Amino acid sequence: MKKIVLILGLFFSLCSNARAQDNANEQEFVNPIFYQPLQPLGRTSTWTYLTPISIKSMTPLDKNKVAMTGECELVENEQDHITLLCDIFWHNPEEKGKKSIITYSIKGLSYEGCLRIEEAYRSLNEEYPSIYNYCVTPLNYIPSESD
Repeated sequence: MKKIVLILGLFFSLCSNARAQDNANEQEFVNPIFYQPLQPLGRTSTWTYLTPISIKSMTPLDKNKVAMTGECELVENEQDHITLLCDIFWHNPEEKGKKSIITYSIKGLSYEGCLRIEEAYRSLNEEYPSIYNYCVTPLNYIPSESD
C-alpha cells in the first residue's frame, strides 16, 4: 500500500511540474526581439523594458531614473507584434494605477542596426492611442566596421 501511495505521489508531482512548465512557456514572447531594451527614437519616449508580465520605463535622458512601471497580462503574442494589458503606475501621484493597453509592432529597419518598434499606448478610457517609436538591434545583426 505504501508503494502505491508513493508511486501516486510521484505521478501527481510530475504532472504538476509539467503543468507549471507549460504555464511558464505560455508566458514567453514568441519573438525574442521584444525582450531587448527599447531605445527611444525621440525625446518624448522612454527607455522601455518588457516582459510578458511587466513593463518598466526609464526617463529618456537618464536610464537610471524610473518614469513608469506596470504589472501586465500578455493578451496578444505574435511574431510581428505583442499586446499587453497593464496596470500602469506613473511616478506621479495623481496618475497611479491606470489600466492601459499597449501594443508593440515591428515596423522594419529605420537604418542599419536599428529595427523600428512602434508603441501604441492608450488608457482604457481614452479613444486614441499615443504613438512612440523605438529602436532595437535586429536579430542576427553583425555590425560593420563603421559601427
